[in-house]
Order: sequence, then C-alpha cells, then structure tokens
Amino acid sequence: MEDKKFKQLKDKVDDYKRFGFILLSLSMFLFIGLFVPSEGLVKEIPGMFIGGVFVTLILATISHRIAIKAEKQLYEESH
Repeated sequence: MEDKKFKQLKDKVDDYKRFGFILLSLSMFLFIGLFVPSEGLVKEIPGMFIGGVFVTLILATISHRIAIKAEKQLYEESH
C-alpha cells in the first residue's frame, strides 16, 4: 500500500511539472506572437493576448507550486 501511494505522489509531481512546462511554453509562444508582424487579430486586440500570457504564466506558477508541495510530501514520506 505504501508503495502505491509513493508511486502516485511521484506521478503527481511529474504530471504537474509537465503541465507547468507546457503552460510556460504556451505563454512564450503567445508573447512571441505579439511581435511577429501579421494582419490578424493581434493588432486589433493585443490586450487579450497579453492577458492570455499572464493567465498561462499564473497557471504555470500554480502548477509548479503544487509540484513542489507534492515533492516535499514525497521526500518527507520517504525519509
């Protein structure tokens, strides 16, 4: 039973780290999209893109904090 809980916590840490990295990458692409010249919606509504960048950065930070918290719990249970 203890082994199963350990594996679940490890998987949870890995998942949240991956999720945070994906959100960070998405925010970078959105930010780069603000500077690439285009005739699309970016010129008309840059506020939405800037808001999207901040939302994805906040979500990436939250998922990173959850991963760190789960990693601490994993470390405490293993020692």
